[in-house]
Amino acid sequence: MASGEMERGRTFHDPRDLTPFRGVRVSSPVPAPFGRFGREPAVPRLRRFPARVERSVYDAVFRDREPERLVVLARSHPGWSGLCYVMAGLIAYRAHQHSQAAELLQRGLAGQNELAAAQFAADYLSAWRQGVEVSEGVSVEVLFSEEAVCLALAHSLREIGHPRDALTALAPLPPSLPASLAACRLAEILGRPVDVVSWTDGLTNRDDLAAALLVLRARALRTLGRRSDAYASVREVTRRRRTSLALRRAATMERALLALGVGCRPSLGKTNDGAARPGAKRAKDAEVRELWLRDFERLTGERPE
Repeated sequence: MASGEMERGRTFHDPRDLTPFRGVRVSSPVPAPFGRFGREPAVPRLRRFPARVERSVYDAVFRDREPERLVVLARSHPGWSGLCYVMAGLIAYRAHQHSQAAELLQRGLAGQNELAAAQFAADYLSAWRQGVEVSEGVSVEVLFSEEAVCLALAHSLREIGHPRDALTALAPLPPSLPASLAACRLAEILGRPVDVVSWTDGLTNRDDLAAALLVLRARALRTLGRRSDAYASVREVTRRRRTSLALRRAATMERALLALGVGCRPSLGKTNDGAARPGAKRAKDAEVRELWLRDFERLTGERPE
C-alpha cells in the first residue's frame, strides 16, 4: 500500500459514535495471546423450524467449531460461501492457525452471500466477539464486522511474513485507533518510519491504544534522528497515570535508547553542510569504551587493561 492510501485525514480519528470495538488488552509478550478475549462466544438459540442449510451452518459455527466443516458447506452452498469461509477463517484464527486463517478469510471476502446468509449473520452473529492482535502485546475485542475480519486477516498475514499484503487488507477500513495501530506496526516492519510519523501526527495519549501508537511514533522518530520529537512522544506516553504498565516500560526503554543514541540516524560528527567532523566517531567510541570499563570495574572490583 502506498502511503497516500492511508492519508484520509488522521488515520486514528474515528468520527463514529458507535464502533465495533469493545475492549483493549495490553500484556507483555510472554503470556498466551488474547487472554480473557479467548473465551468462547455466546451461543444464541436456534429459531424454530430453520432451513436445512441454516441449521448446518449454525451447528458448524457454534457446536462443531471446525473450519473444515464450514469449508464443506461453502462448497456445497455457493450462496453461503462468503459467510462460511469468513467464519471458518475466524475459527482458525482463534486457534492461532494463521496460514489457514489468512487463506480462508481472503476467500470469504471474495465470496458471495445470498439474502439468507446475510439474515443468518444478523440473527446469530450479533453477539460474536473476536479478539484480534493489532500489535505485539496489544489486542482488541471486536464485534462481528468487516473490521473484525480485516484486522484478523492483517494479523495472520503479518504472522506468516506478508506485511505488504497485510497493509493492503486494512485499506477498506474506516479510520480508527486499532486499524491505525495495526497499519503503523506494519509500516515499521516494512521500514517506513516516515509513514508512521505522518499517520500519528497530532496524537495524544487518551487511552492504551493511543499510548501504543505513541511508542511506535517514538521509535520512528528515533530512527529518523529526530530525538527531541521522540522524547516528546515518550513523555506523552508516561503523562497519563492510568497508562498500562507494559506501555510505560516500553516508553522507558525508548527513553534509554534515545539517551544512548541507539538506532538513530547518524547526526553526530556532522558539520552544518553535512560533512563528517574528523575524529567525532573515534571520540564517541572512546566514550562508550570508558562507560563499559567503569561498569566492569564496578562489578568485578578491578579494571581491565
